[in-house]
Amino acid sequence: MRFARVRRAALMLAATQFVLSSSPLRSQIPSERSTISAQPSAALPRGLPDCAANANPLPASSRSPALGCYSSGPSVPADPIRLRLLDMGARGLAIERAREHVLAILRADNSCSAWFREANSDAADIFESLNFRLADGPKDILEFKSSGEILFQHPYSARVEENAGPNATILLNARGAFFVKTADVFERQTDGGLLRPAGLRELRIDSYAGGTLSAQMTTLLHELGHVIGRLPDDSDESSGLSMQNTTRVLHACRAEINASAHQHRDKRM
Repeated sequence: MRFARVRRAALMLAATQFVLSSSPLRSQIPSERSTISAQPSAALPRGLPDCAANANPLPASSRSPALGCYSSGPSVPADPIRLRLLDMGARGLAIERAREHVLAILRADNSCSAWFREANSDAADIFESLNFRLADGPKDILEFKSSGEILFQHPYSARVEENAGPNATILLNARGAFFVKTADVFERQTDGGLLRPAGLRELRIDSYAGGTLSAQMTTLLHELGHVIGRLPDDSDESSGLSMQNTTRVLHACRAEINASAHQHRDKRM
């Protein structure tokens, strides 16, 4: 009897093992990939890298839109300026994107970063410390004649205090070429005369169309030039000095701006 019970128990154990081995196995511990994909992801603007498929993604506050995701390494403190920009909506995301591209340029070894370091060896760190604020500035283009020439005065794109140094605030015109492609033109035929509508015209930063990454990078580099004293004051809009300063920035940085914008377009395709 004792032997029979033991034998029956052994048979039942063997049958149980057969059932277990023949049924499909389901893990009760979800994999890292399935856990990550199940979590809702924060909405990111088109063109920023998606880190959700990375096995070891950094928190959203530690990702760099310009440089991509890091696959490993210790976590880094959240950038408070970046977090404030991400809270500003679409315009803040545009500023953050351009800011990351400019930081990548300034941290690399190239003619642009070298030009800024001639004025201040800490140019990249100073740029990273800068704050940003939006203003509802002028939005229209003024057309007027001067010495027989037809000139167009565009709304300002950005402003900052000359030689402001670290932690300064760049004021960006929410209706200027940093964000906007076209603007209404108003013609003034005589000094002090009334303005009349004269169609639409494209806003530009030098050769770059308004609202593009290239125009935005150029704007931020221009303002950095004022912050560290690399460029002279050009607050007098009628002097034409602002355009000359932009030309100086692009003489040193156009190649890096074009390469960075081209790389960004390739990532979006």
